[in-house]
This record gives sequence, structure tokens and C-alpha cells, in this order.
Amino acid sequence: MTLFLLNPAYAAQTTRTIKGIIVAAEDKEPVIGATVAVSQTQLKKSGTTKPVGTVTDIDGNFELTIPAGVDQIECRAVGFNPRTIYLVDGVDSYDIMLDSSAEMLGEVVVTGYQAIERRKLTASITKMNIDEDKLGSVMNIDQALAGQVAGLSAMQSSGTPGAPLKIRIRGTSSLQGNQDPLWVIDGVPMNGTEMPSTDELKDIDNLYQSSIAGLNPSDIESITVLKDAAATAIYGTRAANGVIVITTKNGKKGKTQVSFSTRLSYSPKPGIGRLNLLNADEKVDLELELLRTNFTYRENKGEVSRILQQAQLLDAYKTGGWDMLPSDVQSRINALRNVNTDWNDILFRDTFSQEYNISASGGGDKATYYTSLGFQDERGNVEGVGMSRFNVVLKTRYSLSDSFKIGASLFANYRQNDSYLTDNDGFSNPVYYSDVPTLTSSHTTTMGTTSTTPTFRVVRTAN
Repeated sequence: MTLFLLNPAYAAQTTRTIKGIIVAAEDKEPVIGATVAVSQTQLKKSGTTKPVGTVTDIDGNFELTIPAGVDQIECRAVGFNPRTIYLVDGVDSYDIMLDSSAEMLGEVVVTGYQAIERRKLTASITKMNIDEDKLGSVMNIDQALAGQVAGLSAMQSSGTPGAPLKIRIRGTSSLQGNQDPLWVIDGVPMNGTEMPSTDELKDIDNLYQSSIAGLNPSDIESITVLKDAAATAIYGTRAANGVIVITTKNGKKGKTQVSFSTRLSYSPKPGIGRLNLLNADEKVDLELELLRTNFTYRENKGEVSRILQQAQLLDAYKTGGWDMLPSDVQSRINALRNVNTDWNDILFRDTFSQEYNISASGGGDKATYYTSLGFQDERGNVEGVGMSRFNVVLKTRYSLSDSFKIGASLFANYRQNDSYLTDNDGFSNPVYYSDVPTLTSSHTTTMGTTSTTPTFRVVRTAN
């Protein structure tokens, strides 16, 4: 019989005992009943699945025996933020402080006429704190609201970079009147929030922009959406369609903090490789065949039709066909069969959009300040379409006493939009122009087009 004896030295190496005390970071008082445990990931790392944990006593002390190979423990307590402690070889005693999470229970909602704790609020209000997760790659704050607030509908007015969104909070409350919500920035109602209708967007005399178009999303701290009749308590009938209250960032007491952020995005041009488009030869045959039928809708459009009209032979071709055309006219039409232009490659492009923001904030017991600079350049996939913005924010607050404070804010921005205006039927839209093989445009629209350069009108706005 073989007898195996357990070596005490080896057993000591398979476990490790640590101890310590857990206190609150605010008042350094011991935290009673805090949980100190080893996570499942750490247990698997050490080769065991048996739970390992303990709780602190009345003085905040704890003692825990952990397997070898564990280098982290987790501390949790009600009312405090959880914390992960990284263990150091040779150190078996730890003093741990937990930060209070009480401010989460007393979240304040700014309604425009009061600041109230959420638990005391009975109105239909949604608050959204703005951070990088919420912003993502959006360049405008109204785009960040889409899909974030229950009951809020955001519709894109056009695909142009920087185009305003049609936002509806309380549905279609009027058939003819304004349906847009009221925007309020730091307590100041903004005018000019009415978005145009789809027909008005085609008129060069009706150029609209959102009143918050020049506001940098990185300067916003939180957004509160007021949905019900309580919004009319201070703003009156202007709040009938709901109110969106924006609270911008302010300086905080402490050392100067400098923050820099950037967002870069790349968008490839749209491809039409999977579309079964006509080539030039097929396009000419299609135009000739349509002219011989009774299909008269916009029959005077297209290069074949223009050649026949110039030669005053359109009616002759309709009645007698191809043989009624003289050889020079036939040659001009046949020459079109060899012209294959990839309008998708000409009209569209790969784009690279960029945004840069830098801010500085700080202050003392009496005064605080916040300053930021931002630059944004967003390009559209259509040649000649884009938006650029440069903005400056200067904010300061000064406390004369506990009950009397003064402040000043300056928001300045320069914004330029480059876009196209389409005709009433939308046929001069670059997307339509590049891939629709019909006679419904004054310029043919296929890979086999025979037209000249499209006559889109460029609209450039700045504010």
C-alpha cells in the first residue's frame, strides 16, 4: 500500500487570505454588509467553480480566503458604485473606499419652469443625458433624438447633410397649422422652428433651417422632452406640440479641465452593379420603340426624340418608321449607340466626414467658466453636396452671494450648406438621373446615356 502525505507548504500555496476595511468615500464611515467576492471569470481562471465571498462586519472589516491565481475581487454595497480591486502579490491588507451612488436616486429634471426630482414628477417627461454613446456618428442633435425618446417621431426632410428633421411629439395635432415642437436652450425659447412642407423644399425662395442647426452636440449636457399639457405652464400655446428643453454644459468648480474629441466617418459611394440597366444600344432601341407606340407621356424627352424634332421628322417616323429617315439622321441616332457613360461614377463619390471639438472648463468658489470650439465638415455622396460648421461657445457664471448669481453666455456659429434643388417631379434628382432608364427626363438616365451634363441647380446657404 502506498501512502501519500499532504505537504503543508504546498497547501499554503493553493490559497491566499486577504483582509481589509471598506469605508464610504464621502465621510470615511465604515460600510456595513458590503459584499466582497471573486467573480466567476476569476474563479474559472483559478480552476475552481465554488463561490468565494464574504460580507463586511459592523466595523467594515472583512477577511477572505481566495484560490491561487485570483488577482481581482469585487466590492458591492447598496447605495454605492461597485468597485473592482486589483490584488498585488505580497500585499494581503487593503483599505477600500466606495463612491456613493445616491445622486442617481435623486435625479433632477429641468422642465423650463422648475427643477424637480424625478420621483416627485407626475407629468409625461423624458430626460436624456447626452454622451458619446448617444451621439454615435450623428452630426446634429435632432438626429440624436431619433429612436431615443418614446413617442417621438423624427422624419428626414431630405438626404442632404445637415438637413433638418421633422420632429413630432404629440402627433398630428393640426392639419394646416404648425406641428413642430418648441425648442428651448438654457431657458430661452428659440424662434424659427417651423419646418417646410415637402413642396416648399423645392422652392428656392423657401430655404428653412432648424433653430438649433448651429448648436454643437458636444456642448449639450442633457435634453428634456415635455410631452403633455404641463408644458404649457410657462410657454403657453407655443408648447401645444410639445417642448424640447436643451441644457448646455457649464463650468464646474475645480482645476481647469481640457477635453478634446473627434468623430471621423467614411461612406462609400452607392453602387448600381446589381441593377440590370440598359446599355446605350438598348436605350436607343427603347426610345425608338416608344415613339412608335401611343405612349405620349413626355415623348419629347430623350436624345433620340430631340434629334428627330430638330430634323422635323418626328411625325414622319411615327407613321413610316425607320425607313422614312434620311441617312444623315439615321447616322446621328446610330452614333448614340456607342456612347456609354457611367453617370453613377460621375455624380457620386466616396466621402470622408470629420468633426473636431475642444473645450476647457473650471472655476473657483465665486466664478466658473466653460469655453469650446468646434469644427465639422460633412460631405454627401453626391458631388457638390455637403455641410460645414464652425462654432464657438463662451459661458461664465459669477456668484455674488448664495442667493444672487449672474452669468453670460455666447453661442456663435457659421454654417454653410451646399445642396441641389430638384424640379417638382424630382426628375433632376442626381439619384434618379443616374439609374432610371426612361424617357421621363430631359437627360437620359442609364449607363448608356447620351445626354450632356445634368442641369442641377446648386443652392448654398450660410448662417
